[in-house]
Amino acid sequence: MTDELRVHLHYTMRGSYPLRLIDVFFCTERAYFVEYDYLTPVDLMFGSPDQRAAAFASQVVEEGVPAALETAEAVETQPYDALDSVHIHSGGRIGRPKITARPRTGDATTVRVHGQFDTEPFTQALRSTVDGHDVTVRQRDGIGF
Repeated sequence: MTDELRVHLHYTMRGSYPLRLIDVFFCTERAYFVEYDYLTPVDLMFGSPDQRAAAFASQVVEEGVPAALETAEAVETQPYDALDSVHIHSGGRIGRPKITARPRTGDATTVRVHGQFDTEPFTQALRSTVDGHDVTVRQRDGIGF
């Protein structure tokens, strides 16, 4: 794989029931939304999301992005040439940060961050990653409905 990993957004979720665990890889030419597990209320009750997210992050570090993509349950790929914008919402005081990738055509992809997240450095790293592509990165305070 020649598409080098630049930013790894770890431990995000989307969906309602069951919730799906997703990591987002922002590489040099595209973003990968990598679904690697799903969660039931029992999982949430016993704290297994943290363990599963940590195990997947370890796999990415130890085996690399290609291995993580191979073992994923689903992968959504968004090439930067087809991506219009990425919106980053801080989550405000009561919400979780939210990331939305909006392609020029088709549906947007949204995830909520459940792991450690610092909005400013993430935004700067993402802007640097998509530099040279016609992708707008917007950062906003608040929940982001």
